[in-house]
Amino acid sequence: MKKIALFLYLSTVWHLQAVVPQSDELVTLHPVTTIEMNAITSPMQGSLVFNTDNNEVYERNDTDWHRITSTGSETKILSGQCMDVTGLGTSTSPYIVTRSTPGKNQATAGLVCKQLYDTGCAMSSGMYWINPDGGSTANAFEVYCDMTSKAGGWTRVEYAADLPHINRWTSGDANRWLPSNFTFNLTDTQINAIRAVSTEGRQTYIGSCQGVIHYLYQNRNFGSAFGFRFHNSDETAFNKQHYKDTNITVTDDGCVENDGTLRSTTFEIEDIRVPIINIKSRDNGNNSEKFGSLLTNNPVWFR
Repeated sequence: MKKIALFLYLSTVWHLQAVVPQSDELVTLHPVTTIEMNAITSPMQGSLVFNTDNNEVYERNDTDWHRITSTGSETKILSGQCMDVTGLGTSTSPYIVTRSTPGKNQATAGLVCKQLYDTGCAMSSGMYWINPDGGSTANAFEVYCDMTSKAGGWTRVEYAADLPHINRWTSGDANRWLPSNFTFNLTDTQINAIRAVSTEGRQTYIGSCQGVIHYLYQNRNFGSAFGFRFHNSDETAFNKQHYKDTNITVTDDGCVENDGTLRSTTFEIEDIRVPIINIKSRDNGNNSEKFGSLLTNNPVWFR
């Protein structure tokens, strides 16, 4: 046991002595005056000299000599992608390098969430400032960006209110649009600007029902299938199985039962013309027939 302890002690002493540089192991910079330094012909980039006029070290950078001082005020830090640099580089105001996240304030607003995502700097989902019209950031506004789902970069457009689950007509079944369009938390101008610089649009419409057919009628026909009006005023087919020139898929059709039980039908809509602003129904003319939709639970997404 004593032999092991002695070995560790000697090893430690040797290590401490080994890291102390000897005089002949030091790197000595070439001493020059300021005149001599400036007279050097074609110095290589990164060359170092010791200026004897002010006892400072100089580095050759670009086309000039730059003093390297203890305060760091002569140090150059180049900010790059995803990097912000603040401070003066002095002992009282040191340089602080932080990750840059564009869109986190109005001044750095991006075009839309996809453009922010493509910078590689805005990778977390959350609230961001966007400026889809590309003009002054005075027009920028905040939206939620989904940076993880379906390849990331989705801009959210939210409904301002739900479609209440109520009875609306009692005068017999007929194809009817709702008397008022749905409302949104963004203006029409803002939504149009987002769409103009996007290539994809999608939303889920979930219609609640009690005695109101939304798509298929008890495996018989599609004569009461809903129709949809897009934000640009285009309207889809209705009372039909297929929505021509529109990618609409019914993934769950609980309303096929057409009884008094509260059920729902889900429409998955992939179309750049979203959001849906109105619906057309046919099976709606009895005072016991109710339908609606929790629109605020299913926002619209652009990318």
